[in-house]
Amino acid sequence: MRKALAGTDKDGIFGSPAGVFPFGAVPGLNLGSSPGHISNAKRSISLPLEVANAQGGRSMSPRSAMLADSPPVVVRAELLNSVPIEGVEIEPYVLIQFPNGQSRQVNDDDDSVLFKWLRCEYTASSDTQDGPKTCIMTGKAATMQCLLPDVTFEVNGVTYTHEQAYFASVDEFAKAWQFHERHTSHTDAPKPRRQDPSRDFVNVWQEIGQTRVYVPQKQDVGRILKLECTPISQNGLYTGKAVSAESGEVMAAPRLPPVRTMIEVAGPPNSFDPRAGKATFKVMSYNCLADIYATPQVYPYTPSWALAWNFRKRNLLREMLGYKPDVLALQEVQCDHYKEFLEPEFRAAGYEGVYKQKTRESMGQDGKMDGCAILYRKSRFMLVEKHALEFNHVAMSRAKQFKSDKALQCLLKDNVALVLVLEMAQGGQGVGMSGRVCVATTHIYQNQGFPNVKIWQVMTLVRELEKFTVPRQLPLVLTGDFNSQHDSAVYEFLQRNGVNLNHAELQDDSAGILDSAELRHGLQLRDSYSMLGKDFYSNFTGAFVGVLDYIWHTAERLRVTRILEQIDNDTLTAYTALPSPQYSSDHIALMAEFELSPPAR
Repeated sequence: MRKALAGTDKDGIFGSPAGVFPFGAVPGLNLGSSPGHISNAKRSISLPLEVANAQGGRSMSPRSAMLADSPPVVVRAELLNSVPIEGVEIEPYVLIQFPNGQSRQVNDDDDSVLFKWLRCEYTASSDTQDGPKTCIMTGKAATMQCLLPDVTFEVNGVTYTHEQAYFASVDEFAKAWQFHERHTSHTDAPKPRRQDPSRDFVNVWQEIGQTRVYVPQKQDVGRILKLECTPISQNGLYTGKAVSAESGEVMAAPRLPPVRTMIEVAGPPNSFDPRAGKATFKVMSYNCLADIYATPQVYPYTPSWALAWNFRKRNLLREMLGYKPDVLALQEVQCDHYKEFLEPEFRAAGYEGVYKQKTRESMGQDGKMDGCAILYRKSRFMLVEKHALEFNHVAMSRAKQFKSDKALQCLLKDNVALVLVLEMAQGGQGVGMSGRVCVATTHIYQNQGFPNVKIWQVMTLVRELEKFTVPRQLPLVLTGDFNSQHDSAVYEFLQRNGVNLNHAELQDDSAGILDSAELRHGLQLRDSYSMLGKDFYSNFTGAFVGVLDYIWHTAERLRVTRILEQIDNDTLTAYTALPSPQYSSDHIALMAEFELSPPAR
């Protein structure tokens, strides 16, 4: 437990000692490099000292020479994707052992293994089993049969199913292949290759790649893939025994969901001076469903391949970039996935981002914990300030305000918030103070049995944001997964600037969390999606359907002009619920377009 900083709540936000920290003060964040930066340094191969010295110019001992000449052994090679999908990279797991006994997993920068990907062009059995058959090409006695399901051959005007397709030799099979046609439906689940142990199989393979990771293409759909891993010695002169791993049949990419459009928001709650200059920008809020929570136990209706991160990451990226937001506020972003995938991909698409991980220790491995991220389009915005709030640290710094230790223990839930001040840009230059906006995102505690913790977290964040934005006349967009529905104390607090102490959710506070809480604020917040009323939901699973996510905004200088429409029910239920092959989170992305007016003079 870190020592709470000295100070009082009146000190204000971000840079205050009240548990709300500028990024330079947040433990565990490295400001010396860009957020999510990972080294591209090539992983070196561990060598005995005498071998390393030999490479520096010294003579090699006989034992060292033997080690350099001996290739490693591939101990294990398997394909991690249970079902290969068109357009989704196949990640192999390859473990090698060196002559000196050292073992390691092979990565992209490793030159100890040669990779070769192959596609099975056709599969046959060398045993016709059911008595004498004739070749459909020559009429000669057949020695093999096509075993690929849903394949037909049209030879000399006659169509043969795979059950009728017999051939005299592999050469005749190859000649007939140019006349084949596949009839597999792209919507069907992939069928495993039928293996009859009483038959000898004949597979003909075509090389299609030489990298560690392979992305199946359209021509691979319905085919079996194989990866051959050949170990190579340190000096590159000798190779060892190749080990291979085969996939199931490649499945076609699932169809894309219908395009979601922006709908006009009628009757905004405030009106601006029509003579004043205005600018518009779009903010998206999305709970991405961290991989550590995407389990078949929680989502038994989702196909296993659609829960795999290798599939979901591309689906999520495609969806988010397709909305063309200017600012993305994301929750449940796993730390390692942000560093290794999302941050580089968004950077390549013209975005910069900031990430804040939850304060809980990683689950098992480095980075296996989720957090919040805010990304902004560099052509539209410049970063002015970045701040983080750790609710744990706020609670510890205010421990003396609670009547018992139980209150503090209830509040240590590891949730965080992330706050950026962005300035609109034109031609690479900021437009000045009038173009600045504060964007905040958070993921409030999930457990429905602790509404007092939820309201305390939201109250803490909003009151600090009020201290930060009001004196500076900063318009505010507050986004996130608040884990609270429209009838909750949290929603009432945000919408009405306070909450009735008789609210049902506030009646059970035996820990005394709210005994000294000031459940009111002065921000004039508006719910960007209020026009959709009860027909709106942001979370759609087999166990729950409702609204948990929001985009709030202050009314003085911001008004909503358009919002991203709701997903239609047929699409949401096509695969029972979310996540699905079309939408890779259990939440629904929200997006609002704002009009920003200059500050009053």
